[in-house]
Amino acid sequence: MFDAHLRGPGARLASVLVFLSLGACQRVPFDDDDTAGNQGDEDGDTDTESGGDMQPTTGAPEPPPDLNPVYDCEPSGTPACPEGQKCTAVSEGGLQNHFKCVPDDGAILPLDACVPAPESGQDGCGAGTVCLSLTQDDPTAGLCFPICRNDTECDPGLCVTSPFSGTTYCADSCDPLVAMCPSGLGCRQGTDRFVCEMLLDVDMGTEGANCSEFNGRGCAPTYVCMPGALVPNCGSSSCCTSTCDTNEGDAQCASPSLCEPLFPSPSPGFESIGACFVPA
Repeated sequence: MFDAHLRGPGARLASVLVFLSLGACQRVPFDDDDTAGNQGDEDGDTDTESGGDMQPTTGAPEPPPDLNPVYDCEPSGTPACPEGQKCTAVSEGGLQNHFKCVPDDGAILPLDACVPAPESGQDGCGAGTVCLSLTQDDPTAGLCFPICRNDTECDPGLCVTSPFSGTTYCADSCDPLVAMCPSGLGCRQGTDRFVCEMLLDVDMGTEGANCSEFNGRGCAPTYVCMPGALVPNCGSSSCCTSTCDTNEGDAQCASPSLCEPLFPSPSPGFESIGACFVPA
């Protein structure tokens, strides 16, 4: 079974985000030890002495972060913030998904390097963009991304969610057969097209590798996650397989796989993008 658990600081936060956002972000289940502290002893007894009273707890469990964005300003810039301010995403309560007007401190171009400043929003990125880290391990290095509410604000790309901060950002469309994305991003399958998205450490699987049945995490860029029954020699419920061009025929795929269309309703320009698998 594919192990999609994340490790290191902020792992559970990233896991929540990855699990709950289809299309906008990718799904990964909670670590199993999230509930371990609530279990009794192995023999089923609770940790109370015989004849003693149960002691009340002194604090409530920390609630999960609120994943719903707050919009005090519009990411699209309409209506605009007051003169000298910019709409960006700041962190309040753990997630960087509170969109508000802050002093406009710079004009770094989209996809140029920047240093994230999630608390203040003073990251040097221009209006309508935000500096987001590309990994959980290095929060000091990021890129300026356009912020968004929905896909229409990102066309021909998609509005996706950072698995590290919970911020919705525009991901540019990409061709998986060419895979030209900025460094630190990977060409991954979206709802009806491929877009340049942030990657997790687990996104490295190639042909036949196990992947997450929830959203395809676990596959390297340009590969897609398919039901295991459709991928030859797959030993899991889901496995990675390569993409292909349906106009170029089945020779691109290892037999008995065929190059079959990938999207039921592809975005313009993605009609011939397929994947190698055995049709059911």
